Amino acid sequence: MANTISEETGALAEHGWLAFTPEEFRHRVLQRVRMREFGKGEAVYRAGDPPGGLWAVVRGAVEVEVPSHTGASQLAHFASRGFWFGEGPLIYEHHRRVGVVAARPTLMATLPLNDCHAILEADPLAWRWIALLASMTTDLAIGVVADLLLNDPVKRTAALLLRLAGVRSKVFVSKTPAPVYLSQEKIGFLVNLSRNSVTPILHTFAQRGLIELKYGSILVTDVERLAAETTG
Repeated sequence: MANTISEETGALAEHGWLAFTPEEFRHRVLQRVRMREFGKGEAVYRAGDPPGGLWAVVRGAVEVEVPSHTGASQLAHFASRGFWFGEGPLIYEHHRRVGVVAARPTLMATLPLNDCHAILEADPLAWRWIALLASMTTDLAIGVVADLLLNDPVKRTAALLLRLAGVRSKVFVSKTPAPVYLSQEKIGFLVNLSRNSVTPILHTFAQRGLIELKYGSILVTDVERLAAETTG
């Protein structure tokens, strides 16, 4: 596809990392991104792959996998439109530390390493925005750990749904909750509960109007009240 700023790629300026950067920097990035479509289950990259550039979800969703002590990959996070990732090789030359797989048919934007370097060489101060992206990744990782330390399974599940919908962070908050395209079994895995244990929690949330359960997806419909479930 052509390297132009389309309506879809332009939406990246309003969601996720780029929304927190100056207009001029956003424009430079969006002028250089390239588009690629992924089928459900297709890997954007795997842990151990050679260094590469930045990636962003334009339409669809991805699952982030981390290698376990056995070497097998385990689901660690889910993300949708506006999610940027892959900044590690820009900061230090290293193979990919995690894997990212399309959770459904997904349109991705990528900024190859040479284009990243060209932007940063032309404006060294733009490194602050790569640092911002790294900070957002760190904020997300800290949030994952903090939420897993919640003892109450109801609080843990509410926190997970908010995080997956992009509205859990106190600093980097999405304008609107994103749909969560994960099965109840995978939701249970991420909160360390069986499907039989997490399903009643989700149905209770739905009955109270906090979320909407659809086939293959969950939508957070009341952020404030669902957030209240994580406290007290």
